[in-house]
Amino acid sequence: MEDKLDGYYASVLSNAENGTHTTVDCHDKSSDEENLDELLNELDKELDEDHEFLSTYRSERLQQISDHLKQVKKNVEDDGYGKLQCVDKETDAIQICTKTDMVVIHFELETFGKCQYMNEKLKNLARRYLTTRFIKVNVQTCPFLVNKLNIKVLPFVVGYRNGLEKVRYVGFSKLGNDPNGFDIRRLEQSLAHSGVIEDTFEIRKHSSRNVGQFASTNDSGSGSGSDLDI
Repeated sequence: MEDKLDGYYASVLSNAENGTHTTVDCHDKSSDEENLDELLNELDKELDEDHEFLSTYRSERLQQISDHLKQVKKNVEDDGYGKLQCVDKETDAIQICTKTDMVVIHFELETFGKCQYMNEKLKNLARRYLTTRFIKVNVQTCPFLVNKLNIKVLPFVVGYRNGLEKVRYVGFSKLGNDPNGFDIRRLEQSLAHSGVIEDTFEIRKHSSRNVGQFASTNDSGSGSGSDLDI
């Protein structure tokens, strides 16, 4: 099932990048729609085999998953999800962080090796978590945010949910003992634990069972995070 989900995500991303997500004939289904139908049919069969699965909940869950996957498609095609997007203006960065449900923002300098390393990790996660927006901004273009967040060490990454800060990473210190790098799974699991990335329907739950062992790295706690509502 996970392979089919990954295949659907990959198809949506590929079609968006190639500009092939629309069809000429409105009566014809796009490849994404066909893949979605196939994925839902496969899931329907799997749930049908579970004799303990209540029929009402089964129907509701299928609808939730269908809505989720359609939202993923819209996010990728219309709103810049699925990639690490470079934001040039500070006002745009603030707008994204305050108006988007889940955002990961990297304050960087492109010439700094550790920032380049962090960008590669975030690009990987952006393609996997299509309900979270991943953006980067040059610290030299956002003096207000640099002052507000007291940015002194790079890379500097912050995760927001509904405009509230849930987690931040200053350098690599909270992602392991290696000052020069980290295992992407530590970042992934920490972001998931903080609620900044999520697999809403636990389709991949077998790959996230150890999330709980990583505490949120937000210094102020996840319940009282700072915000950018200015």
